[in-house]
Amino acid sequence: MSDFAAFADQFSSFAKRNWPIIRVDLIGRGHARKERRHRPYSTLQDASDMAEFCRALGIDDAIWFGQGHGGQVIMALAAQHPSVIAGAILCDAGPIINARGLVRLRNNLAYLSKLRGQNAIRDSLRRILRVDYPNLGDGTLDQIGARTHVPTPKARLEPRFDMRLADQLNAFDNDDVLQANWHLFDALGKMPILLIRTQHTDLLRAEVFQMMCKKRPEALNYEIKGEGSPALLEGADELGVIADFVLHTCKWHKKRG
Repeated sequence: MSDFAAFADQFSSFAKRNWPIIRVDLIGRGHARKERRHRPYSTLQDASDMAEFCRALGIDDAIWFGQGHGGQVIMALAAQHPSVIAGAILCDAGPIINARGLVRLRNNLAYLSKLRGQNAIRDSLRRILRVDYPNLGDGTLDQIGARTHVPTPKARLEPRFDMRLADQLNAFDNDDVLQANWHLFDALGKMPILLIRTQHTDLLRAEVFQMMCKKRPEALNYEIKGEGSPALLEGADELGVIADFVLHTCKWHKKRG
């Protein structure tokens, strides 16, 4: 949920609407409980959990916004329960994941888990994050790092997620070509979508993003400069683009009755 904190704080002023915004920690992430040991983590299960979440809160449909894995969940949800999706915003998410990005993530997590000492932890987190956010100062990088890890009293890093999630990355190599799931992207049908890619992401290749845009030529698309994944969602430009998309989606549904 912390990845969307700034967005939730600022979005209403750009949209000039006081729409409710619900942020979610998927199972195994943030404040959510860990998955039971006998149940593996999966995108399809996360999508099923979100469908149940909607039933519990009485949500008939909504505009969904997902980054990275969150975007994968939205596409899977569209395949399972398309009626709950009034529109979708996919950021650094698509039908083909870049294995190199997963390998870098795995290697970084393994490295961070071995660190000892406050200075080593701080400097290493900054060095890792500066690849995705080269223009940000140390203080801001520290804030981003605190989203995923928290220092312990023994000067180690404790992840804010279940490390079983990281174990799922062990099977990947840099040169792997992962299965394309265009059928999940196509499950979004003709519903309004906004496609976003950050400039420095290594999770969604630029050529895959262009293929997505060609498949949906009527869809809005936008690149966030100077950032990697996850997008910080603090800039006026991207907030304005997202607000315009939400307003357009509401008008689109109103015309359809």
